[in-house]
Amino acid sequence: MNILKGYFSSLQNEGDILSVKIDVLGVEFSVLMLDFSSFDFGGELELIFKEHELCFANLGANLSVENCFEARICRIKKGHILWHIFFKFKHFELGSIVDAKKGEELDLKIGQNKLCFVKANDITLRKTNV
Repeated sequence: MNILKGYFSSLQNEGDILSVKIDVLGVEFSVLMLDFSSFDFGGELELIFKEHELCFANLGANLSVENCFEARICRIKKGHILWHIFFKFKHFELGSIVDAKKGEELDLKIGQNKLCFVKANDITLRKTNV
């Protein structure tokens, strides 16, 4: 499970849909929410998403996903079927799962910078336990 920590920045709503902006160490992330009437946006918040929801591309790619950020590959755990790719983003370590064949095809190496992205509706927002 990937977890980023940040602080509420702004919000915009249209009907029952709320787009919440969260600042994660200077990088703004968007989170889509449907039920927000009882959510407290004060204090530190956690953005949670699964490894299969974190995708990546070569730097400079123009994507339709709003949550794009540059991160460096810091570890690769290679299996016969799947590779677990670990990225360093700010002081966070994030994981992504790719098919082993695709990992070989992309010639992934430790130290490469990639454009990581996660869709706003794939992120769950919760209060940090203090």
